[in-house]
Amino acid sequence: MKKTYLVIGLDTFGISVAEELTELGADVIALDIKEEAVNRVATHVNNAVIGDSTDYHVLREIGAQHVDMAIVSIPGNVQNSILTTMILSDMNVPKIIVKVDNDYHAKVAEKVGATEVISSEKSAGRRLARKILSDNVLDYYNITDDYGVYEIMVGKDFEETTILEMDIRNRYDVTVLLIKRGKETILPKAENYVKAGDIVIVVGKHNKISKFQLRLV
Repeated sequence: MKKTYLVIGLDTFGISVAEELTELGADVIALDIKEEAVNRVATHVNNAVIGDSTDYHVLREIGAQHVDMAIVSIPGNVQNSILTTMILSDMNVPKIIVKVDNDYHAKVAEKVGATEVISSEKSAGRRLARKILSDNVLDYYNITDDYGVYEIMVGKDFEETTILEMDIRNRYDVTVLLIKRGKETILPKAENYVKAGDIVIVVGKHNKISKFQLRLV
């Protein structure tokens, strides 16, 4: 079953998160008080709504209480950001990520219910979206719009398999650069095993790596 994500505040960061999550196959609700901002993403997300995120009834009407995660991005208005976070927390939203303007904003956001705080950059928005949808992705580095380098944690239930047996290049069209196993770093060869708990560093197209990382869960 797909998870549902609520993106509140459609500045550059919010839009990049909403569009990237949608492109990666997630269900996204986007909310902003400005009609112009909502119109910019209306054709890119499942549901784009004009409304005030500090109004409990607005959030309830769009189903905020049922989402798996909320991302709050309200630049230049700490008060509204904090109030929105408080309402989401009261609604028992499991994960609330808040884009903050400064250290004070971060501290208060965490006190009222934010589970994570981040700074504001368009690239950070794209990066966050990919990490949100990939629980076993530890980190991600953008090379171009199409290609990236990913650090992927191999799941605890993964049955150890050699690089050759996985046929990674042919099946997934990605390249394994390194395998990190505890303090050991391995330059992978065909006969090397991938084991549960390994960290695999790969390079390739984002959509190809998204499929490959599911193999490692």
